[in-house]
Amino acid sequence: MRKWIIASLIGAGLALGATAAIGQAGGQVFPRDLKLMDRWLAGKAPGEPVDCIQHRQIQATYYVGDKTILYRVSKNLVYRNDPVGGCPGLHSGSALISQTSMSQLCRGDIQFVKDFGINVPGGSWALNPFVPYRTVR
Repeated sequence: MRKWIIASLIGAGLALGATAAIGQAGGQVFPRDLKLMDRWLAGKAPGEPVDCIQHRQIQATYYVGDKTILYRVSKNLVYRNDPVGGCPGLHSGSALISQTSMSQLCRGDIQFVKDFGINVPGGSWALNPFVPYRTVR
């Protein structure tokens, strides 16, 4: 049986810790989005993509425009996911909801957006492989 797992709720940390959406409008990526992404990935090098990450290890999630999702696992490890076609409807004030049958987020898992401001479902998309960015020592 498939379980619905809420990956992030604005204003609620749940098991994932702090979660936030970066300012954006109409799919634009603002300079502050890119600066924050640069800060999260600073000093880290990309590794070989992996198909799944453990849900319980995610400390925070950030949306960069409607194209990229960053998952922080630790200060030394961040996963980047760039879903095919982007993440339509993803913006501040919305929640990212994952449909998964396991305790992991995996390539091909469907993500949904729910806009709580107007109580309307947003877009959906499938996750791509996750690219790990690890601190370079």
